[in-house]
Amino acid sequence: MAGAGKSSVRRRAANTNVYLIGSGIGSLAAAVYLIRDAKVPGENIRIFDALDTDGGSLDGAGDARRGFLIRGGRMLNIPTYECFQDIMTAVPSEEFDGISAEQEFLNYNEEFKTHANARLVDKNGKRIDVNQMGFSADDRIDMEKLVLMETEKSLGAKRIDQVFGAHFFKTNFWYMWQTTFAFQPWSSAAELRRYMIRFMHEFPRIHTLAGVARTAYNQHDSVVKPIVDWLKGQGVQVILGARVTDILFDQTKRGEYVATLIEYTQRGKKHTINVLPTDIVTFTNGCMTDNSNQATTDTVAKYEKDVEAPSFGLWRKIANGRPEFGDPDVFCGRPDETMWMSFTVTINNNPQLLDYIQRFTHNHPGGGALVTFKDSAWRLSFVVARQPHFKNQPMDTQIFWGYSLNMFVNGDFVKKPMYKCTGREIITELMGHLHIDAKNQADMMRGLICRTSIMPYITAEFQPRKPGDRPPVIPRGYENFAFISQFAEVPDDVVFTMEYSVRAAQRAVYYLMGVDKDLTPVSRHQYSPRTMLKAFLKLHS
Repeated sequence: MAGAGKSSVRRRAANTNVYLIGSGIGSLAAAVYLIRDAKVPGENIRIFDALDTDGGSLDGAGDARRGFLIRGGRMLNIPTYECFQDIMTAVPSEEFDGISAEQEFLNYNEEFKTHANARLVDKNGKRIDVNQMGFSADDRIDMEKLVLMETEKSLGAKRIDQVFGAHFFKTNFWYMWQTTFAFQPWSSAAELRRYMIRFMHEFPRIHTLAGVARTAYNQHDSVVKPIVDWLKGQGVQVILGARVTDILFDQTKRGEYVATLIEYTQRGKKHTINVLPTDIVTFTNGCMTDNSNQATTDTVAKYEKDVEAPSFGLWRKIANGRPEFGDPDVFCGRPDETMWMSFTVTINNNPQLLDYIQRFTHNHPGGGALVTFKDSAWRLSFVVARQPHFKNQPMDTQIFWGYSLNMFVNGDFVKKPMYKCTGREIITELMGHLHIDAKNQADMMRGLICRTSIMPYITAEFQPRKPGDRPPVIPRGYENFAFISQFAEVPDDVVFTMEYSVRAAQRAVYYLMGVDKDLTPVSRHQYSPRTMLKAFLKLHS
């Protein structure tokens, strides 16, 4: 693939200061690229985050006493996460001497394979045969038209339910695809098309999720912590509790635009940073876990849809009068469409529930994948990772994670909308779908902690969009500023993946620093005759 081009501003690595706003995987990757490929000294790089923890949406926290919490997990795919795997080669493993975090990841996935034996379960608690996708002739025609004939320009801001008929949303394929990637019928048809092309090689095995790769622990322990520790060892400063409130820009005599000032608050004090044209500023515009709110077993998480989301608010502020910065309201303006709720279950000294789940799913912990209750009103799914899933998890403690996509309808066993439920009520609903009787439910509740999380913007990146709604990584005419996020435009790649943010980071660093290397190409599985044939046969199964 061609290089990223070069900024008209000539930078010397030793004299360039870099300010990365947000500490998610995009900023962390940018710092790796800056140090490894652009040769910027680590002490010249500062990462700011409004939260008191690093990693952005890649989290993992808690302990056995309070309960562990994962708001969400990003699935990985070894053939298609080229940029993510590349940065992990620079980071040493914290588990094994003499190898990179990337090699640790590959070794783990060579040893522990995924093969779901209970991908879909019906209302009777029976595993569904998901070898057949359940497409009608019209569904197949619509799918082939979407992938082969439509373009993002022709689709524009169309929703998925505007390009498929009602039957499509009752197919095994939709139940599996929707819950694997968290699409909704009102999500962007253009984004679904990108997914179908990018993951065409996974289409024939969507029913087992055999292509899913995992990290050994939760993604904060396995991804964020090794990167942050390495970056700090290189002199990078990670400044937490620092909320950036404005970025000011000016126009040079040559007509270019540059960021000139950063304003932020930390512990109630206002700070400013003067930015030179030879410095660099990157911004995570829009955070999928903005305004998330957590609760526990006997409390209810708050749904704060009317409170301005900080990263979207800053994006809206700097985009005012700058159409080249995109339109944040397209993505954050309808939280009822982009919210879902997840839950993390911690079980201390009581293996009954996980033993039952293992028998129910015919998968040992870490060997399966998402289990979706197809007929559940909430569209409830859960997954049990290999134990331990946290480095500080005791041997007699077990955890698993789940989520639902339909927040505003009553449950099948708990007659309340999920977002109004306590953790205990959510587990009661789950146990109902597992067909556990009342007595055994009470026994299995012993030692159980359920922490919940409502995330109003978790799938905001899937909202219907048209070209220009997402800003380019490097807005035209800007010479020291870049967007690195799920809401910047990275051609051909798919949002809601770590790969997307890492690829945006590479584009930003290579352009602004004039790195003389080609951008990592996106895998083109759709041009493989074998892949096309397998996908065609699955479509017609």
